[in-house]
Amino acid sequence: METAPDQLSPAVGDRWHGLSRLDRALLAGAVALVLAAHFVGRAIEASGTIILLPFPPVFAQWAPHLSWWTVAAGSMVVAAVRLQRVAATLDWRVLLAAGWAVGFGWIFSLAAVDGDWATKLLSPHEYLHDLAAISDPGSFLRGFTGRIVNVPDAWTTHVSAHPPLATLFFWLLQQAGLPGPLWGGLACMLVGSLAAPAWAVTLRVLGAPAAARQIVPWAAVFPGAVWIGVSGDAVFLGVASLAVAASCWGAVRQRRVVSLAGGLLFGALLYLSYGHVLYGIVAGTALLLTVRRSGWAVVRSGWLVTAVGVLGVVVFFTLAGFRWWEGLAQVEVRYYQGIASSRPYSYFLWANLAAFVVCASPVVVLIIAAAVRTLAGPGRRNLDAAPAWLAAAGLVVIVLSDLSGLSKAETERIWLTFTFTVWCAAGLAPPAWRRWGLVAAATWALAVNHLLLTEW
Repeated sequence: METAPDQLSPAVGDRWHGLSRLDRALLAGAVALVLAAHFVGRAIEASGTIILLPFPPVFAQWAPHLSWWTVAAGSMVVAAVRLQRVAATLDWRVLLAAGWAVGFGWIFSLAAVDGDWATKLLSPHEYLHDLAAISDPGSFLRGFTGRIVNVPDAWTTHVSAHPPLATLFFWLLQQAGLPGPLWGGLACMLVGSLAAPAWAVTLRVLGAPAAARQIVPWAAVFPGAVWIGVSGDAVFLGVASLAVAASCWGAVRQRRVVSLAGGLLFGALLYLSYGHVLYGIVAGTALLLTVRRSGWAVVRSGWLVTAVGVLGVVVFFTLAGFRWWEGLAQVEVRYYQGIASSRPYSYFLWANLAAFVVCASPVVVLIIAAAVRTLAGPGRRNLDAAPAWLAAAGLVVIVLSDLSGLSKAETERIWLTFTFTVWCAAGLAPPAWRRWGLVAAATWALAVNHLLLTEW
């Protein structure tokens, strides 16, 4: 049974009466973790060990700056607060549209504050650098693995570190008459901005309509938007979010075409980023939640169609000449030939988590605490506990990615998809800190964006 659209079930929300001592300790601990990672990172760099982080634990430089776009970014926060006030009663489609508009405005204005977002993708390490080397997709796929490592004409950093679809995305934009960093950056923003409405749709179809409504303003001013503006990882975020939404919606509503779209998107995700193979944990969690929502007999055919879609993408790329597993093996070789060989695993094992906090703001620990309390209480079997289960799956993905040692530094960008998945538990934020929590998270993002000059 669904909960009423304007309130959380008692098992999830009514237990909150304000921040506990543990909550305050968690907030203080999150800030302390960031500070420790910064000063220890600087000490490591000063000792002669190169970690290539101008401002640890994130890849950025200390460069306080302001812009007329600061006003626009601030107005998006005001709009999100207003949206939060009416989220429980606003027409669903209007809410989604308004949430997306605020979210896109937030992403764009944060990027515009730096003033040079349209040139970020011109970096020699970015995807656009190697587009001239692509004569046709077939030849590109067949020869892709052979140019990852130990050859004079090896692909540039981001091209070589990802499966070929990440580069083909920008090549297809070029072929469609949208070349260059301006269109590439706008495409990243557009696709990344779709994560907010996608997660709201996912939570609603899983039987958590109150959380679905409450997540809209939180997702609109997601602090990680600082890295969505001109980052290829924003595309991964958008594709992953749409994949979950389409797969869940198609399964529960028994729309096979939508389920197939979800499968194709999940398959595409595999060929956009190697690390997103771990996102199968989130997909599996979503599957189980749809079973709880509607029963296996109802959702079975949808998820089978989704699996067929994933398999179809894998078969297509394999027959076209790119073998995913061979590409990953070559990337691991190149990874340890570069800066990763000097970045100490013992430091980044916990500093990566500090970067996660910088990306999501310290408020994320309150969101995680809300999810934990839900899963530890009697409400964990309720349909409206779906955000907590999905956030838990996102945390598992982060931990596994962290332990792998293949994400040493820059996780504020690399983990965007995983971080946003954890962020969906903000739909469980209680009235006691819902308003100020949203404002605090957005203020943190404004501070990061204006005090640091990020590279993405």
